[in-house]
Amino acid sequence: MELKDRHVAVIGMGTTGIATADFLVRRGADVTCFDQKLRRDIADSGRFPEGTKIIDGWDGSAVGDYGLVVMSPGVPMSLRGVVSARGRGVEVISEVELASRFTGKRIVAVTGTNGKTTTVTLLGQMLGNAGIKAGIGGNIGTPFIQLVRDDDRYDLYLLELSSYQLEGIVHLTPWIAGLLNITDDHLDRYESMDEYAKAKFRIFMNQTADDYAVINADDKNIVKNKRSIRAKPYCFTTGRRTRRGASYKDGLIVYADGCGGRSTFETENPSLRGMHNVQNVMMCVIMARLLDVPESVIQTTIAGFRGLPHRIELVADIGGVGYYDDSKATNVDAVVVALKSFSAPVILIMGGRDKGGDYGPLSRLIEEKVKLVLVMGEARERITASLEGLVDIVPVDSMESAVSAARRAAVKGDVVLLSPACSSFDMFRDYKHRGDVFKAAVERLKGGGGAHERL
Repeated sequence: MELKDRHVAVIGMGTTGIATADFLVRRGADVTCFDQKLRRDIADSGRFPEGTKIIDGWDGSAVGDYGLVVMSPGVPMSLRGVVSARGRGVEVISEVELASRFTGKRIVAVTGTNGKTTTVTLLGQMLGNAGIKAGIGGNIGTPFIQLVRDDDRYDLYLLELSSYQLEGIVHLTPWIAGLLNITDDHLDRYESMDEYAKAKFRIFMNQTADDYAVINADDKNIVKNKRSIRAKPYCFTTGRRTRRGASYKDGLIVYADGCGGRSTFETENPSLRGMHNVQNVMMCVIMARLLDVPESVIQTTIAGFRGLPHRIELVADIGGVGYYDDSKATNVDAVVVALKSFSAPVILIMGGRDKGGDYGPLSRLIEEKVKLVLVMGEARERITASLEGLVDIVPVDSMESAVSAARRAAVKGDVVLLSPACSSFDMFRDYKHRGDVFKAAVERLKGGGGAHERL
């Protein structure tokens, strides 16, 4: 793909936008970057390469006369200027699509509503322990476009891909593509679950019978759409044996290669508790075996995995009360997963920017496991209306006040869980910032000492 002297628009000035602009400028493109924020509010705007034109305070209208538009993740394709550009025949692609045109290396890609980051991180460790040099990035860590600048360093690429990134692919073809699950999320962006599922299934759209598709056979939203997949399918399931893929029973994962060969892996690891993590591990096992990672390396990596920050992460035990940071739980299904992980009574901190999902699936677990819900942010009224009558609900106006209220209500043996079911952008930069603020508030509690008592 020739970029020299080509007029290119980059939409979105986040980390990926900066990396994309740098990549394009290095190849001689004439680059203009657009963002709805004012320049003073754009983090790291000073890092844009020299010669890049920046249009801040953009209202989403006309982009102008460009031969190519590259979208950063999270920026809607529905913006008026983007729709208009497409209508004029301008190619509009995502950053991952652009990056894929500058490498001939194999791509392993993972998507799904929940579990993507854990799965990619665990699989990346398996590959590294097997001596395979994988460029790991996409929706996690380093943008793909930044990785391909050093293409010679890698044997293959391992990418976490969001539905937003998949909306803008054209030719990107993973050799191995995995879909973990599809549950209510981003319905503030998609008109329906079917539209959201279609975006996720784009990960398979360019695959052929020479490629591999790894899918969750227990997910109804995946199963009803799987006939569209042309790649060779490998399924994982917690409910039954499978001829080709992975199954789970009594703490053991059984991998079947489809030709009669079987291998077994133990899953005992506190950092991988819960059936959602069993599914994550099963996908890793399948992909690792397709990449010829030795069984011993797979097992050792599973046993040694230490989990991720902001994903049901124990922050502290104070007076017999466990404080857990699950800030990455930005949708209802992720909160369901978190609540299922605890047998102790839970004080649940929820709220943020509403994403249009249904809070109804929480009802039974709220009644069974939760003694108090603390709600904050833009979604607190909608959450309160959905859960009213099931549990005591108390509104709070900050993370600090939420942690303080939880401290007053908790007794020894309880769990305080930040699991918001919402995005963070009403009050925080991102879910990491939200989790860090929670952790800081918990750390301040340690100075108070003493056992928790009923007040």
